[in-house]
Amino acid sequence: MNEKRKIWLAVGAAVLTTSTTSAVAQPQTFDHAMTATTMNFVAPLAGQGGGEGEGEGSGQLDLRTNDAAYLAQLGLIRGHLYVGKQLYDEGHLAMAKTHMKHPKDELYSALVPAFTARKVAGFAGELQQLADAVNNDEGAAAVNAAYDKLLTAISASENISEHSVKAVLLSLSSMLLTAAEEYDLGIQQGKVVNVHEFQDAYGFTTIAKARFANLTAAQIEANQAAIDEVKEVLEGLPGLWPTITPTGAIEGDASALFGAAARIELATLN
Repeated sequence: MNEKRKIWLAVGAAVLTTSTTSAVAQPQTFDHAMTATTMNFVAPLAGQGGGEGEGEGSGQLDLRTNDAAYLAQLGLIRGHLYVGKQLYDEGHLAMAKTHMKHPKDELYSALVPAFTARKVAGFAGELQQLADAVNNDEGAAAVNAAYDKLLTAISASENISEHSVKAVLLSLSSMLLTAAEEYDLGIQQGKVVNVHEFQDAYGFTTIAKARFANLTAAQIEANQAAIDEVKEVLEGLPGLWPTITPTGAIEGDASALFGAAARIELATLN
């Protein structure tokens, strides 16, 4: 386990230890012993219902019932697609292809049981159409149309307005934690060692910042203080991506993302 994650876990443990009520002492948080990119659907234990955290492995979450984990998983897919589309628009076709997800991709496949349980259609067809448009280099018009159609389908599966603001904010925390881990893998000692992970971190962070736009006026009004606090955290992030296709040194460190993830989770305790 890397040192930055140890710090994250220590912060979470300290908060839970000093909490004084059961409602705060057992928040709907993630077990960050595994990254959000590996949050897979977990079947419930024999004889039990599908509650949060049930199943094989303490770090796995049931996406059918855990709203924050479900929204985070969808956010990661959005992040991949966002950075892939930007790379495509900038003419980096080979790089763009690596970020376009297929319905059989691990991130999407993990969501399929959750779609069934939540009675939403999912977006396998739209995902495939975009991947085909990019991989077959069908041109900007086809890619743009497929991308817009896919975003509409993802939004229908997210139903942000029907989830608690706490779940939404926790999903941002999880996405930023994953972004931090990806950035840590992509940038080492000021050098780009894995550009794909560097780009993933950019996509996840961008989508996290944009998620507030999907909240309703009523959700914002009822949770204004927490939302403002989280927005401040996100707006205070340094410029870690001067470009998404770096060729030289990058003066960035994942610590800012790890810290932001921790601060956002702490904000939800209020």
